[in-house]
Parts: sequence; structure tokens; C-alpha cells
Amino acid sequence: MITIIQATNRIDSNTEYIARQIRDLINTIYDGPVGYVSMQDLPVEILHVDPYSEQSMPEKLKEIQDQMIIPAEKFIWISPEYNGSYPGVLKLFIDAISVRNCEESFAFKKSALIGVTNGRSGNIRGLDHLAAVLIHLKSIIFPRLLPISRVHELMDDNRYIIHDPTIRVLRDHLQGFTSF
Repeated sequence: MITIIQATNRIDSNTEYIARQIRDLINTIYDGPVGYVSMQDLPVEILHVDPYSEQSMPEKLKEIQDQMIIPAEKFIWISPEYNGSYPGVLKLFIDAISVRNCEESFAFKKSALIGVTNGRSGNIRGLDHLAAVLIHLKSIIFPRLLPISRVHELMDDNRYIIHDPTIRVLRDHLQGFTSF
């Protein structure tokens, strides 16, 4: 199983649209099951409980971990740039699920990182930060980080990437990751 993780809880974000498009692309390349976790779907209680205690972990978060994280062999992390890094809600998610079945969730699982931004860098700095956290959790990072810059220029009115060179790079990246 490959699980796609959309890293922001911002409503109507470009990241959400790109993550859905990546889910569609991976389904044309990979024959196995594909899971999808959006930070928009996290339970609100995650912000109001002790995130470092398994006993106070919301049931919905346990379900996400049990159904989408633990069974996954690989992850595709799609993250926008927030203040030169990745979104705090993603860090909270990683921290919250790491207190319960951390090894089963992350250890020796492969991760591809894709950055998304309207700016020039494609969130390369944030991908480095995210890679450092995932390496600490014993995840194996696909050696090609993929920054996607100026996404607003690559999308049509439905916020679907229509820029052929970007679609080719995405497809190539996903094909490389599925065989990694």
C-alpha cells in the first residue's frame, strides 16, 4: 500500500488539488492499494488533548493510523511551504501518531517528498526539514525530492496541473518511487 499524505489543513488549498491529481496519477502507475490522508480530515480534538499521550489520542486519529499509516509500505508526502518549512499541523500529526505504534508507522518505510509553492523554491527547505524528521523516525527517503514551484501558473481554472513538462516530471517521479 502507498499512502499519500496531503500536509495542510488549509481549506481549498492548491496542495489539496495537487495531491488529488497525484493520487489519480499514481493509480495509473501502481497496481496496489492507494490510501489518502489529508490534514483537513484530522479530528479537531487533536488540538485540544495531550498529543503526547496514547490514552488521550482521539479514536479517529487511531483509525487513520490503523488504516492508512501502519499498513502502508510507502508514503508520498505533499507539502506546501509555510514560513520556510512545512505546516505545523503535519508536525502535530506526526508527533501524535508517533506515541502509538511508532515503529510500525514509520520504521524502514519508504517516503517520497513533493513540495508545492506559488513561490520559486518549491518548498525545498521545508522538504529538507520534513526529511530530517522522517529519517529520525527511521523512514527511508527517496533520494529525489521534487519541488514544484509557481503552481498557480501550472494550473487551469479547475486547479488541475495542465503544464505538460510538470506532468511528465511528476509521472517520472512517481514511476521511480514505485520501483524504489
